[in-house]
Amino acid sequence: IVGLLPGEMFVELGLQVKKRSPFRHTFIAELANGSIGYIPDRRSFAEGNYEPESARCAAGSGEMLVEVALKLLQALKP
Repeated sequence: IVGLLPGEMFVELGLQVKKRSPFRHTFIAELANGSIGYIPDRRSFAEGNYEPESARCAAGSGEMLVEVALKLLQALKP
């Protein structure tokens, strides 16, 4: 299964999707269907630096995308 995400997800978020996916193999495809820019995890927003400072999404958005991706993956499971 391939998870399509609309931005540059931080690796920690992609690993959460893969780890919690109901499928044995899950591949993450970033920057699919457009791009909303960097998608940092909450920890990175707290630390600052370039990516969180330039992100166009709020802290917690990455975790929200993870949860939605997991719900969609679960809906595909036979």
